[in-house]
Amino acid sequence: MPSTETYRRRLLQEREALLAEVRKKIQGLSAAERVSEDEEAQRLHEDFVHLRLSLLDAERLRLVNEALDRIEVGDYGICMNCEQPIPAKRLEAVPWTRYRVRCQEELDSNPQSDGEEFLQAWRNLALP
Repeated sequence: MPSTETYRRRLLQEREALLAEVRKKIQGLSAAERVSEDEEAQRLHEDFVHLRLSLLDAERLRLVNEALDRIEVGDYGICMNCEQPIPAKRLEAVPWTRYRVRCQEELDSNPQSDGEEFLQAWRNLALP
């Protein structure tokens, strides 16, 4: 199993990548040129999609920051639901995870779950 320091480095890299992506999207929105009325609908739709993706990035950034906090307090790698160790294979795949696979599946099937907002954001990404 990789050391906690290895996960910390990966999480810090992920955080930097997410922050760079969000900055890039925001700059793209703020640098938007004036367009003709014919192109305005397309431009608004593109802006809408970029904002939705930014919300997903912001949610992942929150999860990454929470994982870094758990490293600092010594709770990293422990399932927040059952308090059992999260397998290294899962942490390697998703270093910001808070739950073991079984607990995540249980929470995802419960509409009152902690992860409901994130799942709802993914569902809302579908275009109207």
